[in-house]
Amino acid sequence: MEYEKMTPEDYVRCDRIWQRVAPELEPYPHLRGGDALPAPAPECCSLARVRETGELLASFIEEELADRRTYLAHLRCAPPAARRTLRQLADEEGSHARRLMGLYYMLTGESYRAAVCTGEGTMLWQALLRRRYGEECAGGYAYAKAAEETEDMCLRRILQRFSADEYRHAELLLRLLEGNLPV
Repeated sequence: MEYEKMTPEDYVRCDRIWQRVAPELEPYPHLRGGDALPAPAPECCSLARVRETGELLASFIEEELADRRTYLAHLRCAPPAARRTLRQLADEEGSHARRLMGLYYMLTGESYRAAVCTGEGTMLWQALLRRRYGEECAGGYAYAKAAEETEDMCLRRILQRFSADEYRHAELLLRLLEGNLPV
């Protein structure tokens, strides 16, 4: 069983229970004696600053989920040799989205609800690779820029890792395109 630090509201709730169960006991005399409630623990300053980036995290989550959907939608029409790579990319984008959702929850205390989307149509293989290459590079740049701007070291590390992953995804897409061009 894990120990969690009690908040002032927890003390009030427990005191009410003790008043019903054993009114003669006073396990929390500071609540009945007129003393002030214990001050709430100060919120971590870095979390307060990072909480402001909730919208940025939400946009990253939506981008990762859209990337995952795109890769999965084009999986069937991809050449057989490229299917494994597309599956790997879709899995990694989903992993990024889950990680960002966890981070979003840690920072805001709310679960992120992904937007409902309509499916996008499929496109020609080479055009898809070209478009996705540009989007992965743009995603890598966006993560790198966000990492530079944040003051939270943990968030910076995660964003830098995601930036490197996005650039690696772009490199994989370029290799797929190279393999499909006639010489």
